[in-house]
Amino acid sequence: MASVIILVLCPLLPFLAALLLPFLKFLNKEKKLIYTLGIAVISLLFSLFLVWQGMGSSLTLFRLTDDISIFFRVDGLSTVFIVLVSVLWVGLDIYSRGYITGERFDTRYYVLVFIVMGSLLGLALAGNIVTFFLFFEIMTFSAFPLICHDRSAASIKAATIYIIYSIFGSTMALLGIVLLNSAVDITNFVAGGIPYVRYIESETTVIVAFLLMLFGFGCKAGMYPLHAWLPIAHPVAPAPISAALSALLTKAGIFGILRTVYFLIGFEFMRDTWIHNLWLGVALGTVFIGSMLAVREPVLKKRLAYSSISQISYIMFGLAMLDPLGFEGGVMQLVFHAFAKFILFLCAGAIIHQTALTQVSDLKGIGKKMPVVMCCFTLSSLSLIGIPPMGGFLSKWHLITAAFSADIGVFSWLGPVFLIISALLTAVYLLTIIIEAFFPGADHSSGVIVNQDPGWNMKAPLIILSVLALLQSFFPGQLIENLLSIAYDVIR
Repeated sequence: MASVIILVLCPLLPFLAALLLPFLKFLNKEKKLIYTLGIAVISLLFSLFLVWQGMGSSLTLFRLTDDISIFFRVDGLSTVFIVLVSVLWVGLDIYSRGYITGERFDTRYYVLVFIVMGSLLGLALAGNIVTFFLFFEIMTFSAFPLICHDRSAASIKAATIYIIYSIFGSTMALLGIVLLNSAVDITNFVAGGIPYVRYIESETTVIVAFLLMLFGFGCKAGMYPLHAWLPIAHPVAPAPISAALSALLTKAGIFGILRTVYFLIGFEFMRDTWIHNLWLGVALGTVFIGSMLAVREPVLKKRLAYSSISQISYIMFGLAMLDPLGFEGGVMQLVFHAFAKFILFLCAGAIIHQTALTQVSDLKGIGKKMPVVMCCFTLSSLSLIGIPPMGGFLSKWHLITAAFSADIGVFSWLGPVFLIISALLTAVYLLTIIIEAFFPGADHSSGVIVNQDPGWNMKAPLIILSVLALLQSFFPGQLIENLLSIAYDVIR
């Protein structure tokens, strides 16, 4: 009974907190910040409880029709995502205290942040595609005003482009859901996919539905050719929102594809088909294109945005193998990339907040002025590149070895080649920043070095999350064991 109550409260608590916050006018700013942090911590505790006690719990919240319900269920995959969201959201809340303080619209900012958080937890715990899509759309529209939080012309333009792409992607995904439902009964998610999909006569209907859902949800994940909104939205959004966009909101698109393939259509239906090869090809193409664009990009946050396009498609490639080891490597990349890119965007935000520097070329010597920020930036960059023993190395190694053993034809060797080339390009566009930050050269004069690291509200999340990422890297055994268990549950 307790697990069912927590199952409801986990996604709904942030929505209730958002509803209540504007009416707490009697609280001063400091107490209001304690309130927001308290909600984030309680949500984390709820998530950990569901991991500990809630596996298999389910609840129909209400019915929209006789056949369509809002349905929550806890499975292995949802526990990974809710813990990831909850941990990073505590860091986002603390960081926002230093980043947003003094701004006029802080209440509105935290209301929207809570709504986005609740929607991410809701789609993670969704037990059917209707519930998933409902929370996916809430997430999409609540992120829109956060991107244009400062109400500048540039941010409004970027948010408009984001919402146009998002509506287009969501429309494609919704058409895919309706089309798939016309061919098969897709009431609830089933590990491994709905058994009788592979036996239906209208294969073309399922194929078209998959393509619509792949590119519809893939738009949110920055999949080529629907990736252009990411480098436009990131530079103008507040740093905590850029971090959430890259680390979590894009992963919601990945999550939608994952649920579609492995819990609705089923991997057996897709194996050795032309759409399987198309998916593999688009994933690898996006890996390469994102890396190439990042190397050429002179603006720091846009470079990190292009990096996200590439690195997220590593996950896509792992899932597209339709193989347990590829699945495990892809979800491991999802976790490690979320931590690394969340930290990198918070570091970029701290640099811009403290120095107003936005160009990569202006960051020479910044490591001596902001040592804490740049040390955290360096650790996360090494993980993103895939330098052992960092977590990014583990996920990339698992993806490469999985590709060699998977039955995916030419992609068994083409995949590792693209991943290695992308890793080298990642080293180029990140190590150049780090080297010039700490070793600017004899011709660079930094004058009197004044420490410009931000206050503890912004430093503490960077340090804590970096330590957690290191612990994950050095002690990955439990994570790998859990992910393999999930993989073999859905790919029998």
